[in-house]
Amino acid sequence: MNSTKNKLNKKSKMPFNINRKSFLGVLSLAYQEIIDSFLTKTKIKKPKEEEVLDLVRLKATKNDPKSILKIIDAYAYRKTFLMNIGDQKGLLLEQAIKDSNAKNILELGVYLGYSSIRILNSLREDSKLTSIEANEKFARIAKEHISIAGLSKNHDLKIGTSSNLITELNDPFDFVFIDHWKDLYLSDLKLLETTGLLKKGAWIFADNVVLFNLEDYLDYVRTSSDYSSKFIPTLREYSKSHPDGVEISIYKL
Repeated sequence: MNSTKNKLNKKSKMPFNINRKSFLGVLSLAYQEIIDSFLTKTKIKKPKEEEVLDLVRLKATKNDPKSILKIIDAYAYRKTFLMNIGDQKGLLLEQAIKDSNAKNILELGVYLGYSSIRILNSLREDSKLTSIEANEKFARIAKEHISIAGLSKNHDLKIGTSSNLITELNDPFDFVFIDHWKDLYLSDLKLLETTGLLKKGAWIFADNVVLFNLEDYLDYVRTSSDYSSKFIPTLREYSKSHPDGVEISIYKL
């Protein structure tokens, strides 16, 4: 009885529900995407991802990861939203990589390679990052960004759906960064479990758990006896008012 009660007490309670600010945060993203899509389709401008790549090619200092991150952040703050983890949460990710002492890292969702650069720049020499990205165009841009940053050596970028590619992986991971399609967070975590790809003590770092109200994911990692889980409140990437947060869970099996 006490065990059941304790488990229920761990049930996910959102640090803040989808309130007006977070709702407006999602609306603002949708609005920016609609405007950018219109401008792109009418050929008024290039797709924003290609604009970012052009800026990196023109302005970045080769083999200087921070110069690339700075260019991408500046674009997202001044022009339009980019679905990177962003500068503030990016620091949390870097610190988690260092604190975990991870040697084999999996990244689900690459986009422009922003988080890949932050992870790779925080790795030890003998560590490795495997990244999965479903969008071939984004993967190509990310690969070039990572190459310009001089961080390709310890990186393996795979193109395809996470559900297909996870089953092809062999070596268990001690750190997983999840930032892809939000409806896949929980199913892919469970797939990593059933395929034996999570080492004991593996860290799971999940982004955007508040912005997109990922109650099913949070309920799972917080009520399962297989995890110890911690929430860190943040703001949505490139926002000064829209609430968000990351969930860091440690696999205990």
